[in-house]
Amino acid sequence: MVDFRALAIPAIIVLLVGGTISFFMAFSFYPEKHVNVKINGECYEFLNNAYTKYKKLQAEKEMLIFRLQANAIESPNAIIPVIFSGTGEEVDDFVNRYNIKTITLQRIGANNNYIDKYIVKATMTKQDFERVINNLTVKDLDPLTKSISGSIGLQPNSHITEREGKQISLYSKDFMRNGVQQIIDASNSNSDYDGVRQAECRTKIQY
Repeated sequence: MVDFRALAIPAIIVLLVGGTISFFMAFSFYPEKHVNVKINGECYEFLNNAYTKYKKLQAEKEMLIFRLQANAIESPNAIIPVIFSGTGEEVDDFVNRYNIKTITLQRIGANNNYIDKYIVKATMTKQDFERVINNLTVKDLDPLTKSISGSIGLQPNSHITEREGKQISLYSKDFMRNGVQQIIDASNSNSDYDGVRQAECRTKIQY
């Protein structure tokens, strides 16, 4: 005769463990859909519409930085060092489309043949760099949909002085501060606005 009471406890443990694993798998699969920010000594959580606006603001900040960097490089024919990442096919297409000269190509997870992702250090002209940034969209810079174009960044170079770099950084911070404040103000002026609420000050993102 089977003792169902004896089987009950192991069965419950199995279900609890399985449920916990499923929870963490689901949690890790779905990305964060909120952000906590601190501005003028007050802390807020952005969700829903506010979080969408915040992600768009971040993408616009990155595009602004690219434009300011390009403007700081005086010569239109300047050769500038860049870095980007993508699959092998994406890299080949990107290099050909923008006349990029590859310097080094490093495979991510070199010991894993199933990972087709590369980090590329290369050079290109200012004109081609401007072509890339002029074609960028918010979607290219969204972490969930980031394209190889959206992964591009300038490496340190002699065309942008330390002073210019600091000015670009300060300008981009002011841009984000103003944008974050606008999101909060929109919530304060519209009771139907969904997504902004005050939160405990535990965030490291400060404006």
